Amino acid sequence: MKIVYRGFKKTLVSSIVILISLFLIFPCVHYNYNLNILAEIENDLGNNEVLSYAQGPINDTTAPIIIFIQPTENNTIIKQKSYNIIVNITDDNPPSYGNVTIQISNQTSFLYNDTMNYDGGRQWSYNWDNISLYPNYNFYNIKIWAKDSSPNENHIWSDEFQIVIRISTGPSFLHFLLYIVVVSVIFSLIIVYMNKKAIFRTSKKQKKNSQEIYEY
Repeated sequence: MKIVYRGFKKTLVSSIVILISLFLIFPCVHYNYNLNILAEIENDLGNNEVLSYAQGPINDTTAPIIIFIQPTENNTIIKQKSYNIIVNITDDNPPSYGNVTIQISNQTSFLYNDTMNYDGGRQWSYNWDNISLYPNYNFYNIKIWAKDSSPNENHIWSDEFQIVIRISTGPSFLHFLLYIVVVSVIFSLIIVYMNKKAIFRTSKKQKKNSQEIYEY
C-alpha cells in the first residue's frame, strides 16, 4: 500500500511540476514573440523616418520646383496678340490659388504682375491677352513666383525667360489679294476709257477729213 501511495505521490508531483513549467514557459514565449514584433516595427519606423520627415507639412523646408512648359526656350518669338504661358510646379505641399504669380517686365522696368490659373495636377497657366498694348518688336522678361501651402511658406522665383514680340502690322494675304484685284479693275477701266476716247477721236478726225474731201 505504501509503495502504491509513493508511486502516486511521485506521479502527482511530476504532473504539478510539468504544469507549472508549461504555465511559466508560455508567457515567456509570448513575451519574446511580441518583443520581436515590436523590434521589427521600430526598425521599420526607423527606415521610414526620412520619408515621414519629407512628407510632413510642418517639416517641409523645400521651396517649390518651377519648370517652364511654354515657352520652352529663351528668346521665343510671339507673333500673335495673345499667348498662353504654362509651367509645372512640384512640391510635397503644392501652392494654393493666389500663391503663384507671373511677373512681366521689359528691358528697363517692371510692367505688371498677375495671378496664374491652376489647370489641375502640377500645371499652372496664364493667358497674356493684352500683348498688343505693349510696343512691338521688343524684348520682354517673364518670371514666376510660387509659395507652397506648408506652414513654413517656402517660396521661390523661377529662372527668367525672355520673349520677343513680333506681331505683323502689314496687310494680311487676303487684304493684299483684294488690293491687287481692285487695282487691276481700276487699271482695266482706265485702259478701256482711254481706248474708247482714242477711238472716238480717230472716228471724229476721219469724219472731218471726209467732209473736207467732199467739199472740194
